[in-house]
Amino acid sequence: MRVAINIPKSVGAFERVLAACVLFYGGVAFCLPVAGWEGVTFPWWATKFAIGNVLLHELLFLVWVVLFGTPFLLRVLLNGGIPTRQAGLWLIALAIWCGLVSLVSPLPLQDLGRTFRLLLYALLLFAVVRWTRQMGNFPLGALVLGFFTGTIINLIASFLNPFIVNEVMRLSGQNTPGVAMGIAIHLSAWLFYRTRYRTVQTFAIFATVIFAFGCGISYSRIGWFCGVLGFFAWVYILLAARPQEPEEKQRLKGIRRVWIPLLVVGLGASIASPRVQEGLQWVEILVEQKTSTEGGGDAGREAYVQGVAEILLKYPLGVGYSGFFDAMRATTVYSSGRANEEDSVEANPHATFLWYASAGGIPGGFMGIAVFVMLLKSLRFGLRSAMGRTGSVFFALAGLSFLLIGLTVTYLLNSVILIVPAAIAAGWGWTRRLAWAQKT
Repeated sequence: MRVAINIPKSVGAFERVLAACVLFYGGVAFCLPVAGWEGVTFPWWATKFAIGNVLLHELLFLVWVVLFGTPFLLRVLLNGGIPTRQAGLWLIALAIWCGLVSLVSPLPLQDLGRTFRLLLYALLLFAVVRWTRQMGNFPLGALVLGFFTGTIINLIASFLNPFIVNEVMRLSGQNTPGVAMGIAIHLSAWLFYRTRYRTVQTFAIFATVIFAFGCGISYSRIGWFCGVLGFFAWVYILLAARPQEPEEKQRLKGIRRVWIPLLVVGLGASIASPRVQEGLQWVEILVEQKTSTEGGGDAGREAYVQGVAEILLKYPLGVGYSGFFDAMRATTVYSSGRANEEDSVEANPHATFLWYASAGGIPGGFMGIAVFVMLLKSLRFGLRSAMGRTGSVFFALAGLSFLLIGLTVTYLLNSVILIVPAAIAAGWGWTRRLAWAQKT
């Protein structure tokens, strides 16, 4: 692969701390509690730190851009040279197009903020590749630690302010923190496999247990799917992975020799514990409740597909972000009563691909899908290059999870949930490819 950019191998202490804070709080913010009913307030330490609608990690990233990142980002934009550049450019194009269309929407200033957020995450996509090239597994560790901290905060806040439905408590937040905790199970498996430090491996295992509990009581079906697929990644590491390189084979043997006996003993003791049995019954009840009442939700999602199709037929260039509310209410499917009732201009079609299709029309829908495919391509390139067959399995499990997320929520491309893991994987792969090139 042709390399057009030379990235400094060393990184200063302040830049390292700044990068860690960006990724750490990006993970924290995703897992913080979300009120399940009106009137509830959480302690200051359980709420998102932001100025206006700009979250703390986004502000810190802008500081990094000003102090350290501007020359690097300009070189990437003008000359290329990193694996995620194509996806980043398409993400920028998506942001600009949807932003232009949204200038005539009901809330143009608010929609302008959505445009700037997409642009910011396009730059973050480039930055995390650089940080991974410079610091190896450190960015992933910071992100997982952030998810872990946010999960702990959410669990504490949830028990202090119980959200009880049908006599069963749920996590404070469903499809945002629940999904993040499901994805964090995948990322913890990656960290466990990549690191050579026993303390980090111990943390990855403990964090996975916490993520599993939080995800389990989240009442998020998509979170459950992501979490189960994440557990498959753990099972593959411990029982089925077969690295091709002799050094990796020996390292994995050492991991299994230490951890499989400990995990078997721990699992056996946990199953016999009354508290664990109560927790499993708790999750089982929530799953039963979800499966018995989800029919209406599925019908609502189908109605969003039909509604966006009607919007595209009438407005092929889109209606802008805040234009969805009026456009959806004017559709035939909404008038039929089969769609969910919309009562706020903040309404959205509850799917990333539908969101950008309604906001940016046919061009926006195409670009949204293209960005997603390119991010998956970067994810696959990175994981497979860095970890061979094991990386391919990680990609299959994570890629399916991200696809499910894109079909059910709107934050796939304007948050850390996919952007950062794809960039970390691409950075690993880039590092490995450069090492191979130097050897040959």
